[in-house]
Amino acid sequence: MKLNQISICFLLLIATFNYDCIAQSPTKFSAQAVKEDLAYLHKTLEASHYNLYAFTKKEVFESMYNKIDLSIKDSLSYMQVYRLFQPYLALAKIGECIIFYPFGEYFGNYLAKGGTVFPLNLNFSNGSVFIKDNFSNECKIARGDELISLNGKPIKEFMNGIYNFMSGYNEYYQNAYIEEISFPRIYWFVYDKCDTFNIEIKKKDGIIFELNVPAISGLEFEGKLSKSNSSRISGREFRFINDIAYLYPGEFANIKTNAGIMNQEKWESNEFNHFIDSAFSAFHKKNANSLIIDLRNNRGGANTFSDYMISYFASKPFCFCSKVKVKPSQTTKEFWKDVNIPYLQEMKQGILTHENGVCFDVSLPENQPQSDSLRFKGNVYVLINRFSFSNTSSAAAVIQDYRFGILIGEETIEVTSYGGTHQFILPNTHLPVTYPKLYIIRPSGDISLKGVIPDYKVEDKISDGKDEMLDYTLNLINKE
Repeated sequence: MKLNQISICFLLLIATFNYDCIAQSPTKFSAQAVKEDLAYLHKTLEASHYNLYAFTKKEVFESMYNKIDLSIKDSLSYMQVYRLFQPYLALAKIGECIIFYPFGEYFGNYLAKGGTVFPLNLNFSNGSVFIKDNFSNECKIARGDELISLNGKPIKEFMNGIYNFMSGYNEYYQNAYIEEISFPRIYWFVYDKCDTFNIEIKKKDGIIFELNVPAISGLEFEGKLSKSNSSRISGREFRFINDIAYLYPGEFANIKTNAGIMNQEKWESNEFNHFIDSAFSAFHKKNANSLIIDLRNNRGGANTFSDYMISYFASKPFCFCSKVKVKPSQTTKEFWKDVNIPYLQEMKQGILTHENGVCFDVSLPENQPQSDSLRFKGNVYVLINRFSFSNTSSAAAVIQDYRFGILIGEETIEVTSYGGTHQFILPNTHLPVTYPKLYIIRPSGDISLKGVIPDYKVEDKISDGKDEMLDYTLNLINKE
């Protein structure tokens, strides 16, 4: 089956974050209703997921299913059902197999009623956990201090309980999502309210001390978190660092609209293309020989956007991946029968006409380099980190696999992966369950379960306020 470019970009969007804060009903659900939803979850996920048992045997799922079923003896709240069902989905070890984080309950019910949260935001690095933000009134705690225990458990043991709820194939993947969502929120999603937290902190000089830290208002936490994140570049930017060109493309989507991912307006690329045209026109005018492309902290989007950017420095035709396979199911078909977006009719036809459960290949279009004088012919350096999500990882893989540039920073969390997510809603509790229908392989054909590994590994240290990755890259350019 042949699929045009914009179809591919749409289908490969992984809905990494769902911040729709729709308050859920506080009503409890009967044990029978919860059991019915569990059975529906079990049956529908197996039928719809591209490969539910890729990393965990079916027998393990069956055992967990029976354990959960036997534990349901009384009526349960929405959050109790979430905390019961999400570990079942996490068994798949695939990030796109998930009950999305219950922000509706968190913002709409819990915080609105004065809920409190853990006051420390955390950073995960090389097997250790560090304080990223101290939002408490405890002045003994500093940014960069190591957290070695929480509520009487060594931090590694405590985190194992958190990981049971986290979708993703390894702790590196899971930690990236915990950091992006923020640990205090994740703590509440998993464990509910706690008034006081017992912690052990290790200072940089090796001194260890124990503290009891009270929870803080969730609304206060959200305000402070927003200020802490305000230093991140928003939107898009291009500039010069001396004579070195710098490009921050921003998310690979239309950032001028609030439209959702199923709205064609979200994927109108005129604004992005104009920005990229302007950037490379400026780089050409100044005769820049080196270009830094910053793909850090980028949630991704659609490959038509990133492909257009890459075409400005590509030296040969390229494709964003080597293979895409699709698994149709009845749930997926129910969604696609109502899709009337012209660009997607070919994919729609393939899904609706293939037998449920029978995977089919999608043929991929080849992108051509820009043919005019604005095509950049100098050296390209690309900054990546563990927060280069979804299509951003794919763009980095294209650049590396085709040798269009040098990658600097941290390993991303995914490239060869399961994506093209859809949702089904559990009939009684209305929990939204997300599953992937696609299997995507990076351009090199590498199917190993890992992210894009940079050519030069550089880690930003949270305690010094410096930008180690950018500084390293500037020094590398100046030495060449």
